[in-house]
Amino acid sequence: MDDIKKIKEITSVIEFELDVFEKKLKEFIDKNNNFLKEDLANFMFSNPKRLRPLFVFLFSKILKINNFNQILNIALALELIHSASLVHDDILDNEKIRRNNPTFYEKYGAKIAILEGDLLLSMALNILSKTSLDILKIFSDKIQKTLDGEIEQNFLLNKIVSEEIYIKKTFNKTGNLFFAGLESLFTLKKTDKKIQSNLKNFLKNYTLAFQIKNDINNIKNKDSSDIKNGNYTLPVLYFCKENDINLLNCKNDCFQNCMNKANKKADSYNKIAISFLNNIEDTIYKKTLIDLCNYTLRS
Repeated sequence: MDDIKKIKEITSVIEFELDVFEKKLKEFIDKNNNFLKEDLANFMFSNPKRLRPLFVFLFSKILKINNFNQILNIALALELIHSASLVHDDILDNEKIRRNNPTFYEKYGAKIAILEGDLLLSMALNILSKTSLDILKIFSDKIQKTLDGEIEQNFLLNKIVSEEIYIKKTFNKTGNLFFAGLESLFTLKKTDKKIQSNLKNFLKNYTLAFQIKNDINNIKNKDSSDIKNGNYTLPVLYFCKENDINLLNCKNDCFQNCMNKANKKADSYNKIAISFLNNIEDTIYKKTLIDLCNYTLRS
């Protein structure tokens, strides 16, 4: 069973919410009448995992929030902003393939790819305009912090930094968009501060584990684009501390021990993440959240 089918199986308890989400997202994409309408549709619906919307819907169930229209708007805005970031990242990283299709950058060049990413951002803004000023402020803050992480990463290219700096940059890059969804939900219903704290700590540790696993998978990939681009992720940082070798001369199996070490670090973050759910009421939605975490962070 492939990833997408398995994730759908795990999250079947929110099948209705996801079906409405997909239909509404398709409506937004279909309204786009420029020359790249078909390319944009292929990109948005070529078997994406939809992790950010999934988390929004599961958190909303755990928090017992009934304002479905606003929950849906938060999920849609998150997915569009995430998608825009992927289009722009492909330019920065010179990526040729995304979701088994040529990237906008590869197919049409940087100018069109920038515009297409901006188009997705404009769609997200349209949706956010239908929420509240509080939610708009949260998204604005989290997007700014995400961009801070991207800028920091580019200034740190080809540099061997401490693990602490890597973790800070990684959370800014990856965690903030997830947090935009969770903190926006808190504005829809008064929630106990302890529950908020537990969910925030859960999400912080999960997103760190998630990005470390992604970084490991990038090295496992024959392309190893992170290393070629000078983006030294946790396995590479571990390797550089233990070896005095030109990274570009190393084959992927050189990093095996350091990937194992980074993998243990990610598993540790996941274990900590799930521990913060211990004080959350046991429901099918909490179980689904844990199952989703364990599946997406499997080795």
